[in-house]
Amino acid sequence: MAIKTNGAEFKRFYSDPAYWPTDEGNTYHDDVLFTVDGAPLPESQSPDEVADDAVLTIEGGAVFGPQFKGREPSFETYFKRWRKEQSTVSFVVECDRALTEAVKTAIRTAGGKVA
Repeated sequence: MAIKTNGAEFKRFYSDPAYWPTDEGNTYHDDVLFTVDGAPLPESQSPDEVADDAVLTIEGGAVFGPQFKGREPSFETYFKRWRKEQSTVSFVVECDRALTEAVKTAIRTAGGKVA
């Protein structure tokens, strides 16, 4: 089942050394379909290069590495594990242009951070 996220959250996942360790050998993925804003990600572009506010969809694939000892998770499962461990969440907000500052203020007042 496909998972949706945004570019900012995906970049945090993709750069997390706990999930993509380099000291235990290579941890890598294969056969993942990434779509960005509804279009397939070109093979020449890495998923960690998408815009922070892009809608990124992850479908299929598997993650390989010595730490799995033959029990490789799907990419989707691996991302869900990572997401579950996070104490913060990032999301894209859409609002009327005239209300932009009010929405930003509400987010900050609630303890959020606006990029």
